[in-house]
Amino acid sequence: MILRDYQTKAVADVAAGWAHHRAQCLVAPTGAGKTVLAQACMAGYAHVLFIAHRRELIRQAATRFRAAMIAPGAPYEASAPVQVASIQTLLAREMRPQADLVILDEIHHYRSDDWSTVLDAYPQARILGLTATPQRSDGRPLGDMCTGLVQAGSYSSLIRDGHLVPCRVFQPADGMGQGELALHPLKAYQQYAAGTRCFAFASRVQACEELCAEFLSAGIPSAVIEANTCIRDRDDALLRFSHGELRVLWNVQALTEGVDIPSAETVLLARKVGHQGLYTQIAGRILRPSPGKTFGTFIDLTGSTLQHGLPDADRIYSLDGVGMRPSAALKLTVCGACGHTYESYRGACPECGFVRPRPEWPGLTFYNQALREVYRGADTEPGHKAAELARLRRVAGERGYGLGWAFREYAKLFGDKPAATMDDKRSEHARLLAVAGQRGYKLGWVAYQYRDTFGVWPRGVGA
Repeated sequence: MILRDYQTKAVADVAAGWAHHRAQCLVAPTGAGKTVLAQACMAGYAHVLFIAHRRELIRQAATRFRAAMIAPGAPYEASAPVQVASIQTLLAREMRPQADLVILDEIHHYRSDDWSTVLDAYPQARILGLTATPQRSDGRPLGDMCTGLVQAGSYSSLIRDGHLVPCRVFQPADGMGQGELALHPLKAYQQYAAGTRCFAFASRVQACEELCAEFLSAGIPSAVIEANTCIRDRDDALLRFSHGELRVLWNVQALTEGVDIPSAETVLLARKVGHQGLYTQIAGRILRPSPGKTFGTFIDLTGSTLQHGLPDADRIYSLDGVGMRPSAALKLTVCGACGHTYESYRGACPECGFVRPRPEWPGLTFYNQALREVYRGADTEPGHKAAELARLRRVAGERGYGLGWAFREYAKLFGDKPAATMDDKRSEHARLLAVAGQRGYKLGWVAYQYRDTFGVWPRGVGA
């Protein structure tokens, strides 16, 4: 294997960490090559047990590692150097294959009691947990399972080096309420991502089916994949999606892991996501590079990005406290029982245990809000800057504003005003003279307004 620089460093950090930790957690963001890292970490071990929690991941790992598979219908090969199994199969069959390294894929899915039940049989083995999101669904970190933490790359470095694509985000100005969407999903898809291959997420299977039917009526090839979809139908839908025959795949959270389709370009989020890990897994479906793909598009109809930060923003990871968090502050909730203030992603109040009641699903309420694109200041790509300047000029003309307004709004987004042409300067100077004449202002007002817009005095511009 030829490893990328950050992969080489991560494997070396894991190797060095064994001197101080029997169990380590290797955090690899989506696209960092988690399977490659696992394979590199296996080197030098006579017997490896790789444990995954979903059949798709078990099949993928067995193929990649050329390993024996412990699964229904698969022959047991006790002498195989690498065994791949699910934690459920090991528990049910009471099997404990020989291993001096045990790897737990997607370790955030494991409870410590599952972990100890199996791993008590391996007191001398080293334990390596793999994940992109080191936080369980209930918000607990992984410090009860691992004592060492190694990070393989960051979103910013992976994007910089071309291993991931940046993500365009469209979001409402404010977070929506339960069951509320800022825009109808069909209209949002047609306006912001028409024709792209899209993973669409809703809160319930019923909502998926209703919205899928509307997309089909609009001539957009779509399908629903849910937890009870049979393997054959699921694989068929994913294959048709990867070939472009299907454009939109609706699901609740059946497509957050074990799905690798780099050509997917869009996530349509038609549900609230309160958990940072689930949010990151959803966004990861569109960050992998593919020929002709320059960015992913994340259409947020509920305001989850306002709570969790941009999908491709770097995260801070920990084995204690909050397992993962963005650099921006998280949204807070006040407990309705004891008044304690805590992070909104938590399912229950950490002070008194009160769980916010979940109301009966009343269906979805659609608004008609315009979504705003989220920019990255001076680091925004030139093409996006040019497109936004063109839009601001158009809005200024429609509202009767001067060019100065468009330039100031541009500076708020990107940190500096755009370059102006001589035609810009002449037309704006003429407009200012006309306004001054109508309102009885002196020429000094014209000069100061001109300088505020362009940064220079209007010398010779009237020629």
